[in-house]
Amino acid sequence: MRVIVEFSIIPMGEGTSVSKIIAHAVKELENMNVKHELTPMCTVFEADNVEEALRIVRAAHEAVFKQGVKRAITLVKIDDRRDVDRKMENKVESLKKAIENL
Repeated sequence: MRVIVEFSIIPMGEGTSVSKIIAHAVKELENMNVKHELTPMCTVFEADNVEEALRIVRAAHEAVFKQGVKRAITLVKIDDRRDVDRKMENKVESLKKAIENL
């Protein structure tokens, strides 16, 4: 069963715009061939299990420190549903159907 992960990395003390720093974290996901989706506030990705998910988050977290950042806060949410195998798109499709049925 796959897990769906939402995470965000906040580089501390780096000013108000941190896109150039966060870009390195996203590039790390691309280099690892991780299926992911960017949002204005976080990144969402799929992994085969929790261990893999945490390895991916750690790689992105470390990519930020490689840019010279001295402090970062990384927030992580893991959706680990073990009764059904689904993907990120399935969750969005389910919500859209619910909206249509209102």
